[in-house]
Amino acid sequence: MKTNYQNQSKMNPALSLTIIAMVIAFRLALSYIPSFKFGSYAEIGVGFIGAALAAVLLGPWRAAGVGAVVDILSFFLTGGGLFFPGYTLSAALGGLLYGLMLYKKEPSFLRVLVTVSLVTLIINLGLGSLWIHLLYGKAFEVFMGVRIIKNLISWPINTLVLYLLLNNDNVKRIINKYRL
Repeated sequence: MKTNYQNQSKMNPALSLTIIAMVIAFRLALSYIPSFKFGSYAEIGVGFIGAALAAVLLGPWRAAGVGAVVDILSFFLTGGGLFFPGYTLSAALGGLLYGLMLYKKEPSFLRVLVTVSLVTLIINLGLGSLWIHLLYGKAFEVFMGVRIIKNLISWPINTLVLYLLLNNDNVKRIINKYRL
């Protein structure tokens, strides 16, 4: 059942844009939390939390757009590094995948496990490794071992964190109140 607030956001585009802007700000704030780096080609961070929450609140298509916007804004806000559209595509597809799997669905352990597994395999190991190969010209054999180990470590952690977060009563209340 939709709350009165959700009905208002459907009729008021300014309210919807405000919620989207708040999600973007939250995701950008999460990007300032340091990641744990494993060599040059692998790191574990908390960005998945923002991507998943954006998807749960906004749905797959808006979460994809937010993922792309956050990736581009992060590049400009950090003021350095190399911009590569592949990572923007990965951010968008991650939001889309989280949204297709979790938007307006009960976050059971199995659903969260399957979702994190798909993101890990398709986005992190698949596309992320392809982008490293294209950017740095490194053979997959050079970096895949480290990336596989990193993802084997982060996969159960991300699954558990996301499951506990999405099933927290306070988070559920926020999601139900502000979901578009």
